[in-house]
Amino acid sequence: MSERGAASGQRVKRSTQTESEEKEETPEGRAEHRKANEDIRREIKYAKQRWITEQCTDIEENLAFNNTKKAFQLVKDLTKEKQAKVNSIKDKRGNSLTEEKEILERWTEYCSELYTHQSRGDPSVLNVEEPTNEDDYPILRDEVVAAVGSLRSGKSAGINNIPSELLKHGGESTIDMLTMICNKIWQTGEWPKPWTQSLIIVIPKKGNLQLCQNYRTISLISHASTVMLRIILDRLKPQAESIIAEEQAGFRKGRSTIEQIFNLCLLCEKHLQQQRELYHVFIDFKKAFNRVWHDALWATMKKFNMGKKLTHTIQQLYAKASSAVFAQGSIGEWFHTSVGVRQGCLLSPTLFNIFLERIMSNALEDHMGTGNIGGRTITNLRFADDIDGIAGEENELSRLVNQLDRPSTKFGMEISAEKTKLMTNEHGSITTNISVHGQNL
Repeated sequence: MSERGAASGQRVKRSTQTESEEKEETPEGRAEHRKANEDIRREIKYAKQRWITEQCTDIEENLAFNNTKKAFQLVKDLTKEKQAKVNSIKDKRGNSLTEEKEILERWTEYCSELYTHQSRGDPSVLNVEEPTNEDDYPILRDEVVAAVGSLRSGKSAGINNIPSELLKHGGESTIDMLTMICNKIWQTGEWPKPWTQSLIIVIPKKGNLQLCQNYRTISLISHASTVMLRIILDRLKPQAESIIAEEQAGFRKGRSTIEQIFNLCLLCEKHLQQQRELYHVFIDFKKAFNRVWHDALWATMKKFNMGKKLTHTIQQLYAKASSAVFAQGSIGEWFHTSVGVRQGCLLSPTLFNIFLERIMSNALEDHMGTGNIGGRTITNLRFADDIDGIAGEENELSRLVNQLDRPSTKFGMEISAEKTKLMTNEHGSITTNISVHGQNL
């Protein structure tokens, strides 16, 4: 650009800047500038909240479907130093804590209560016959090779600082060592301590970030333990698939929410065409995955005749499980986790489906359902803990809600009356007398 052109550009820039400054000096200009500034700040705040919520949802979905590489990367991005630390957190009494040590202790207290709250139910559900399924065959070297091969590269090292690449490229000696360790666990039930530990990371959600309940908790486990967990899962899944109902689409290969949405739409269309009533109750359990009663889970596995050794090995993993919170750049005290399925563990989705299957089989024992899809009468549709109970009459739906509530309570689960919703194809205002724990839905 010539000197004349540059000088001309500078004059235009100064002229525009002068006009803007003169406009801001008027009352109208200042008000306009203030409003624009507030609008921008508000949009930035909302955009940040939406982004964090989306990232947390992505993390949970990736963990649920065992895509740990993506989950770890998302956690790493969210917990980088660029994310400002919360300078204070409130204790149970509402007092603000500002010291890093106090904040870490508060997080440990909160998480230990969350994962040790014993939601015991009816002891009668524990009375089951011992399984007859003998599965006392050793872990094969080929199983270890396959499990190591399934590890994803590029993940950050777990709590024991062993990256997956070290296991994948460790050669024959690494495979031999892992085979020996896995067989020792299988035969004795004794797990290496680092393989039973989980590191809890807290990630902010919406609301007042001085309150612990406004954070998500995500657990990271040892990568080396994933080898044994994969072997156990490969042995567990065929047995689980044989007892889990067709209506359950959550955490199952080849199944998805799209399939359940299609079934729901098809069912609604059929009832509208036939001018028949259709009622739905969308069940919501309070903290479903965190309330799984361990003793009832082992009893359920025995009732479904899961392998003796398989059940015992998983039971011993849970017996030794412990967690610690990573916050304020430090790790808190370790505490035993005595309730709920382990976050971030390959086994958890399948174990939850097994646990829920016994509750649902008890609840649906006398329920007739309504409608027909593919030659089968539909009584419910499920995706993990999201349940759509289906009935052709209001009275029948009321009975179904009671039938779901009773076994749920027996197994230590609790239906949320606030979040459980009803839906019907009836026109106009519909008044129902359906309730949970005395509260109308």
